Amino acid sequence: MKKIQWNKVTWYSKLLAVVVFVATFFFAFYLGAQYEAANLTAQWITYTPPLHWATGMHCGGFIKNAPTCPTSYRCQLNKIADTGGVCVPE
Repeated sequence: MKKIQWNKVTWYSKLLAVVVFVATFFFAFYLGAQYEAANLTAQWITYTPPLHWATGMHCGGFIKNAPTCPTSYRCQLNKIADTGGVCVPE
């Protein structure tokens, strides 16, 4: 029986290093896809506060999924357009 030499580089140790190196990227891609799927699912869960809370609530602006005002309220924008505004009663 041949004794294992742990400090010697062989063709199968090189192959194992390449496989682990490539598998790391696939594993990271898989984790990122799972995180994004969970994040997209969480965006469908919304909370609608009572209407008396809507006065002064942030709305509009140049952001993804900008908040909107409930019915019977309108968004009064700030002078700087991309900062959005606040909900005020109509």
